[in-house]
Amino acid sequence: MPHADIRTSTITPLVRATPWLIALYFIAHVALDAVSYVQPVLKLGITPLSPQTGLVLAFLYAYRGNFWWVAAAFLVSEVVIRGIPMHSWILPLQAISITAVYQFAAWLLRKKVPMEGVATLSGTLKFIAVASVTAIIAGTVSVGLYTLSNLIPADQFPSALARFWVGDLNGILLLAPLLIRFADTPLLLRAILSRPAAFIGVLFGLFAAFTLVFLVGNPGDLRFFYLFFVPAISAALIWGVPGFLIAALALQISLVAGVQRLAEVAPLVDLQFLMSTLLVTGLALGAVVTERENSARLALQREKQLRDSESNLARASRAATTGELASTLAHELNQPMTALVSYLRASEIMMADGGRNDARLAPTLRKAADEALRASDILRRLRNFYAGRDPQLESLDLQPIIEKLVEALRRSERAGVESIVIRTDNDLPAVNGDRVFIEVILSNLLANALDATEERQNAIIEIAASRSGKAIHLSVDDNGRGMSEQIRRDLFKAFVTSKTEGLGVGLAVSRSLAEACGAELRLAESSLGGAKFELVLPIDAVRRESP
Repeated sequence: MPHADIRTSTITPLVRATPWLIALYFIAHVALDAVSYVQPVLKLGITPLSPQTGLVLAFLYAYRGNFWWVAAAFLVSEVVIRGIPMHSWILPLQAISITAVYQFAAWLLRKKVPMEGVATLSGTLKFIAVASVTAIIAGTVSVGLYTLSNLIPADQFPSALARFWVGDLNGILLLAPLLIRFADTPLLLRAILSRPAAFIGVLFGLFAAFTLVFLVGNPGDLRFFYLFFVPAISAALIWGVPGFLIAALALQISLVAGVQRLAEVAPLVDLQFLMSTLLVTGLALGAVVTERENSARLALQREKQLRDSESNLARASRAATTGELASTLAHELNQPMTALVSYLRASEIMMADGGRNDARLAPTLRKAADEALRASDILRRLRNFYAGRDPQLESLDLQPIIEKLVEALRRSERAGVESIVIRTDNDLPAVNGDRVFIEVILSNLLANALDATEERQNAIIEIAASRSGKAIHLSVDDNGRGMSEQIRRDLFKAFVTSKTEGLGVGLAVSRSLAEACGAELRLAESSLGGAKFELVLPIDAVRRESP
């Protein structure tokens, strides 16, 4: 079952309290001491309930420079509520001593166990440990001073210390987290009201337990107290630590009311020891619930951040893909568009000479149309490739493809084209690939080789194709200028080139197209002294010839 989303925001520690806030604290301290003055014993009126200790710790935790105001509040409470004479030397010493203990506890919590740590199990256990030690030290100091001053008989020291300790401990455990986490109150109330059935169920459970313990059963039988565990633990399971603390606060109020108004009830000190057990259990369980909910919320936040990052990455990827596609198209369409323009210009010249019936005109226009269709095919295939569609694999004979590309280069009158030599094995088996992709790859390799040998008088470009196992090795080798080691390392990355002109996308695109066909494009060791690229193509399984 889902639980309330309770955040862990806190009051910023160590800010200076305003005068009105100090006055409000002073009044609240004395008022809490007054309403909890139940079943006092001995001359000092020691009670097993001290909710003001939670207020003291929260105030010293959150605000600085208030030591003497807290000590004064302790002193006034002792005089006003318990009637200790003002002239008693022990009174100011006791107030200062207890305030010093709580001042140290507040400092320790800020350094080691910040209140947002109560939302975790480890933090809660540390907080319980600090509260327990603080209560026992404060009780020992205070009761010890009273014993030394003969206000408490020495034989009453253990019982007085037990009452003092359990009262202070419960006050700390119950009120300190709630007050320090006061910023969570509106959120908690909304969470509670958002689940009215659970809220009504917890209230009904507390009322039913109160009725069974104090009105129907025997109030002196402490076993009946465990009936209060059911609604309190349910609140911890539903709303975590804050929900449990509110339920425990309601339970504490009901216990005080029951003890004050009913006779033959169990001593409040015994009930408070049971209340301590409930507080420790509920806080630990509520911390587990709150920690799990905070972890789940954090996981959801991280998941959302991841989705947002993925969305941003997808947009960036689409933008990069669009840019790469544009660069690729500009690169790959250059050759057919150049040839197309050349054929159209030649046709224009033929028509300008009045040779409408020139026998060369129709073939030239047909070649222009072929280049236009080739450009359109390249455009369509590359667009589909960048859109994530599979290439159009088919059985291909490499020899005609090689010869067609070389012939196209010769018609274009590209410098150095006469140096191209074709060396292929006889009866090469068919390969499996995309025709346009292979043409683009081979065209890029030849264009690079022509560029590399452009300045050489004895330029050599060798196209070789041979069978090796279940693959055809198609290579383009030249005796050009070669390339640096840096260029070799980044050779197949986009926008990396050794040319003074060009985009540097040809080899990157060629490798991507090769991989899409199940082929491999790699740099090999040149036998001519320049650069050698090798395209390894799988033999078509259907048309594969016997070795």
